[in-house]
Amino acid sequence: MQLDLFEDNRPAILLNIADEFIRSRDLSQAVSVFEQLLDEYPNDRYCAPLLKEVSEWQDTLTVINTSDPECFRDIWLRFGSITHSPLRSMVLSLLIDWIGGLPHPERIYFPPDYHFGHVLLAAGRYDETADCFFAALSDANIPRGKFMAWHADALTLANKEADAPESYLNAFLDDPSTVDVQFIKNSAIRNLYNSLCLEAVEELEEYGELAWMPVWGWFEALFALPAPQAITGTGSFDSFDFDRLIAENERPVPRIWFDMLTYAERLRVTARDSRELAAVRRLMKKTGSFMFETYLNKIRGTR
Repeated sequence: MQLDLFEDNRPAILLNIADEFIRSRDLSQAVSVFEQLLDEYPNDRYCAPLLKEVSEWQDTLTVINTSDPECFRDIWLRFGSITHSPLRSMVLSLLIDWIGGLPHPERIYFPPDYHFGHVLLAAGRYDETADCFFAALSDANIPRGKFMAWHADALTLANKEADAPESYLNAFLDDPSTVDVQFIKNSAIRNLYNSLCLEAVEELEEYGELAWMPVWGWFEALFALPAPQAITGTGSFDSFDFDRLIAENERPVPRIWFDMLTYAERLRVTARDSRELAAVRRLMKKTGSFMFETYLNKIRGTR
């Protein structure tokens, strides 16, 4: 009876042995066990595809040049097709060890979305992912909006949602066109984007919805306004400066509008009845009538 039970369980036992070899990164031994299993149980429906998959990855990983970042990109592109969980975990851990051993791995980026941070993300190492994406921002050649949003995504997944909005805000302020908003991990940001698209159609046609996300995020109490000098780079400016910026047409209107919003809110506290507040509000209305009406509703408490 016990012998029959052993024979019945033998395929599962051999599969477990093969998986242990995979976890220990010994694919050659894993392949041998799969071959033995297929020889003893030719009708086993799991063995043949596993043998094929593990054999192919054994061939790939044996010849890889671990000093060439492009090789890792090729592995990453194939990684999503791995169906066997132990093999997937093993390949992922190898990638992390190999890429992490290179000089400045945070600087290795192949558009549109291959970066060491994504490998760490797939492994659930969210704090390290956030640090990796943040470190990449020191490279002037990377798309800043994309990476700041990725950094914010990692903070969200690391349960640091209180820190994430600032990074999302900076992404939409500095480089909104490169943000992959459809892949954002934060549900509040996704909901913000959806509400903007539904309610603010009039303002979106020329500049696009992502450029208006900072303004809309303040309306929805998701983004905070920074100190004025943090946005403009100077503590000495007024409505004439904003008028000049608009006339020069070198910066997107939504970006200037956010600066004007920041300035107007400071004036509303420090000089509520000043002509300057009236002047900057006229510019806000002139350059974004729907946003201005929404702003008035916000400060009146009717939104």
